[in-house]
Amino acid sequence: MEIEPKLTPNIILSDSVIRDQLTGKYTLVGTFDQFNLPAFPFRPPPFFVTVSLSNFRGGLQGYKISMSVEEKKSKEAFASAIAEINTSASVKPTDTIQVPFQLIGEFKSQGVHTVIVSAGNKLLGSRDFLVSLKSAPGAEP
Repeated sequence: MEIEPKLTPNIILSDSVIRDQLTGKYTLVGTFDQFNLPAFPFRPPPFFVTVSLSNFRGGLQGYKISMSVEEKKSKEAFASAIAEINTSASVKPTDTIQVPFQLIGEFKSQGVHTVIVSAGNKLLGSRDFLVSLKSAPGAEP
């Protein structure tokens, strides 16, 4: 088997996000890359999708970022959210801005789901993750 690693877009799923009031730094608590659920449909507790953006220039006032999660094959929406970036400081292309989105929704079925991040009509990036049915205790894997 050939191994071809690739860098995953910085789109991180987590249970919680804490922002330090003094430094503005984020702490992502309980990061994960898939859901193992007991049944479908299933409404998980609220969780976060945090994205990192760069390559901006100048000040950002009212810059809107949208994020949605959908089932990859059917395109059925799980949840969506919009964030607005506002900063009076000049932003350089090498600066990274992190944007956490809190999501609440219901998974209707198992399968690959996709996080899609856009600004206006422009796709900024996406990331797939698996939603699967958890095996019952004692069941064969």
